[in-house]
Amino acid sequence: MRVVTIKCLRDNYAYLVIDDSVATPVAAVVDPGEAGPVKEALERENVPLAAIWLTHHHPDHVGGAPELAGDGIEVVAHASDVSRIPGVTRPVNEGDTVRMGGLEARIIHNPGHTLGAISYVVEGVVFTGDTLFGAGCGRIFEGTPAMMHESLQKLAALPPATRVYFGHEYTANNLRYAKEAEPENAAVVARAAAMQVPSVPSTIAEELATNPFVRAKDVDELAARRTAKDMFR
Repeated sequence: MRVVTIKCLRDNYAYLVIDDSVATPVAAVVDPGEAGPVKEALERENVPLAAIWLTHHHPDHVGGAPELAGDGIEVVAHASDVSRIPGVTRPVNEGDTVRMGGLEARIIHNPGHTLGAISYVVEGVVFTGDTLFGAGCGRIFEGTPAMMHESLQKLAALPPATRVYFGHEYTANNLRYAKEAEPENAAVVARAAAMQVPSVPSTIAEELATNPFVRAKDVDELAARRTAKDMFR
């Protein structure tokens, strides 16, 4: 499996997930915020699109899906988002799996940022959309702090070596806040000093060491940190 990072819009990332194990390689795209850069990547990699994997309904993650969708292309989203994302052909829930070529991705339901947020776990990789960022988490728009805390802990329970591909390039700002939230955390300082753009992928181990939202000891601390981050500049 290969993952190709595609920059979309201002600071979004989409990803091609390419299965090279079959005679004719095929690809899924995660969160195509716009179609043009995805089409260019498909042409450059010389692979056909077989599936569109969406993590949540926000326009900057699904905007390119209608133009990319077509006959035989599976469009995956959480069941609760079917009414909000046109063209979904495969509604999914917690624990479901989706196949693309020889690959199988497991669905984790991550309500918090939105109620229908999901992550895709495949071959030692997780695509987290706007739930888990590099050193951060998404704003809580539709869920509750308790939902977000549980969702982050689900992701934190993945194997430490799991590579994390998230939806936006927010890592530098998130690390600035992490230094304020945990001023004695040397791992945060080291991560900030070594950071490059693009900052994907990180790993679950890296998030366990440096992400103040994953590291929050309980829901109350998560809620306080999320409120503080919302006002942080």
